[in-house]
This record gives sequence, structure tokens and C-alpha cells, in this order.
Amino acid sequence: MSMNSTFFTLLQVADSIFPIGAYTQSNGLETYVQKGIVKDGKTAKEYLSNMLLYGIKYTDVLALKLAYEYTLDKDISKLIELDEMLYALKAPREVKEGSAKMCARFLRISEKFGEKELLLKYAALIKEGKCIGQHSIVFGMFCAEYGIDKMESISAYLYNSASCIVNNCAKLIPLGQMEGQLILFESGELLKNIAEEIMDLSIDDLGRCTIGFDIKAMQHENLYSRLYMS
Repeated sequence: MSMNSTFFTLLQVADSIFPIGAYTQSNGLETYVQKGIVKDGKTAKEYLSNMLLYGIKYTDVLALKLAYEYTLDKDISKLIELDEMLYALKAPREVKEGSAKMCARFLRISEKFGEKELLLKYAALIKEGKCIGQHSIVFGMFCAEYGIDKMESISAYLYNSASCIVNNCAKLIPLGQMEGQLILFESGELLKNIAEEIMDLSIDDLGRCTIGFDIKAMQHENLYSRLYMS
């Protein structure tokens, strides 16, 4: 059985230890914990499911899929439009800025891997102020440029998102590592379903109204004490 080396590249960029600063972001979860809303395994699992289904699915994961497709088509104008839309759809300032910082770090690292036309163009557009830069967009572009399978790219990003949320819950609630791993394991079917559903969505589906998540993420910057940047 032969295996494509790009699979290992995907594992690398989707790994939580990939040094782009993902561990500094809770995307509002810290507010939920401090307010006593997410407080145990049951509420952590509920938060994870809702964030994946109603937040990440229609923003970052869909943006990743679109960025992947636009990169294959070498459509710079659509990538610029996607960057603008995704940034605008993220209401909380810390979430916008956190994703932009992760994108910038991702681009700096990827340039060391090799020169890829669209990635270099995206970096130049950010430098020129024509794009802001978002992590999910550069992730999708990277996977397209390196010939990584689209469904595998989406699935890896989804798993990474879920894993980061569970890890943050383990630190903040705190949640036992065993309980956290069980929550992640039991989310497998949900992750699979979201990945499959994303394949049929278009840019018209980008963004959903998530007032609760947005308010908690906005409140984060005024918390008395903080472990995370968002």
C-alpha cells in the first residue's frame, strides 16, 4: 500500500503544536467558563457541538473549502472577496485579530517549505493592505497548493478545531483529560457529518447569526483575569 507524503504535511499543519499561536485563542470560551455556563463535561460537550454546528461550520470551515477551490482555479479576485467577507462576518475584534495573526505566522512558516505562487500572492496582498489574512483561508490555500485532498483538508481542520476546544476546556473548567478525550471521541460522527455537508455549501452559505458566541467573545477582553488572547 502506497501513501502520499502530503498526508503527513497535512498532519503537520493541522497539529496543535504547529507554531502559529492557536493555543493562545479560546474564541470566547474563557468567558463562558468564567460565567459558569460551561462548567463540566456535559456543558463542555454541548458547547463543542454548538460551536462546530453553528459557528465554525459556516465560517472558517466553509471558508477553507472555498479558499481551496479558488486556489485551484487561481482566482485571486475571489480570494480577496472571501478574505474581506470572512473578516467582516467575525464580529468580535479579538477573534478577527487572532485569526489574522495565526495567518501571518502560517505564511511565514510555509515560505520556508517552498515558494508557492498563490501563497506568495496572498502574503503580498496582506502586506499591501488589500487583504487582512485569515487562518482558515491560508490553510485551504496551502492544502490546494500542495495537492492535499480537499475532504482530508476539511476533516483535519475540523478535528483540530474540536481538539483545541476540548483542550481549552480541560485547562479552564478544569476538565479531566480522560473525560476530554471521551468527548472528542464521541464527536467523531458529528465531525464526519459536518465535513460531508460542507462539500455542498457555497459562498452564499457563508456566515450565520451567532449572537451568543459573539457577545461572549466580545466580553472576553474585559474579563478581570485571562489566560487566553481571545
